Amino acid sequence: MNNEFKNSTLVIVCGPGENNGKIYRNVLGIIVERDPYYKDYLVRFQDGTEDWFLPRYIRKLCKRKKEKSNEG
Repeated sequence: MNNEFKNSTLVIVCGPGENNGKIYRNVLGIIVERDPYYKDYLVRFQDGTEDWFLPRYIRKLCKRKKEKSNEG
């Protein structure tokens, strides 16, 4: 099975955590690891806390590409 998110990937979390049931809305975090049995992800946030999330509550952070300008 392939991982949707690689370790140390910057992600946005929108949903309930499994440890304490806290609901996160658009919070930045980093993927620490994936549980192979339950298929959920451990995410570490900027304040140092960690929580487990199902993949449906995690989104990749999109980076915009710079457009080339054709100025004379």
